[in-house]
Amino acid sequence: MNSAVKNILKFLLFLGVGVGLVYLIVRKITPEDWKNIKLAAGSANYFWVGLCLAIGVLSHFLRAIRWRMLIEPIDKKPGLLNTFCAVIIGYMANYAVPRLGEVSRCGVLSRYEKLSFAGLVGTVVVERAVDLLVMFLFFLVMLLLSFGKVYNIVKAKAALVLEGKWDSIKHINPVILIVVVVTIVGGAWFLYKKKDHLFGFAKKFINNFIGGIKSIANLKKPFLFWVYSIGIWILYLLMLYACCFCFTETSHLTLADALVVLMFGTFGVIAPVPGGIGAYQWLVISALTHLFFISPNIAFTLAWILWGSQLVLIVFLGLISLILLPIINKNEQTGIHTVENI
Repeated sequence: MNSAVKNILKFLLFLGVGVGLVYLIVRKITPEDWKNIKLAAGSANYFWVGLCLAIGVLSHFLRAIRWRMLIEPIDKKPGLLNTFCAVIIGYMANYAVPRLGEVSRCGVLSRYEKLSFAGLVGTVVVERAVDLLVMFLFFLVMLLLSFGKVYNIVKAKAALVLEGKWDSIKHINPVILIVVVVTIVGGAWFLYKKKDHLFGFAKKFINNFIGGIKSIANLKKPFLFWVYSIGIWILYLLMLYACCFCFTETSHLTLADALVVLMFGTFGVIAPVPGGIGAYQWLVISALTHLFFISPNIAFTLAWILWGSQLVLIVFLGLISLILLPIINKNEQTGIHTVENI
């Protein structure tokens, strides 16, 4: 099976999962709910969506600048415009096949800047390690600021869900019980048989993570690199916080509340579905409705505005990047419109 067929099948599989998640979200929405959702979408203050998009562009530029800092020690410093376009194309590729973006942006920059593809892949590995660390730091900040509120709400919700359910559990269908037990036992057996492979993978991941973090010390301006890394996630937070002002019902949410929603949404984005579709909406809606008691219709509308606005932005900028890159990188031998590195 060639790579093209594999990519198509992979795309269809991931898309199917995403569509399935979307179906689970919308299947219980009534016609009256759809009417209210349309009214909410029509009455939203889209100034804040525009501000969210502007902040998003800034975060992408910051990521491009940070990537250049990683590339410079192993090769020449690429042009900012080429790097930015490569980052955007990578984001756009992720909406097709998860994780394809990392390879795509390396391929684009390698082609137009004549850089080592393998070297660029190495810098992306470092980037992912840094992003994982910063995400973990933001998660700790979220726990520090909102643990009490989140814990109490989750505890109350759990008690409500479990209340009066014991009799139903006692009368559970034996067939379902057998399936659950077989699944658990089978999963445990599979993990036991694959333990060496899994341990090896975990060890390799940890070594790559530690090596990536250590490599930051070799940069010319390591402190600035960390400032950019944290700044990218601060911009992500501000993007989401700005969109909260689209609706009166969510305008009271604090920056700490927005951080909780951001963390929920981040786990959706990194899910193995195109662009996090379905997973992102489900987690954001769950956070807004169950943790902050936002009405389901407003939560649904806001989640789709957050996801959809970024999709439109990335596709728009991605298409422009695909058009611009060949123009601004015309062969120097022709002597026509060559753009110098910024």
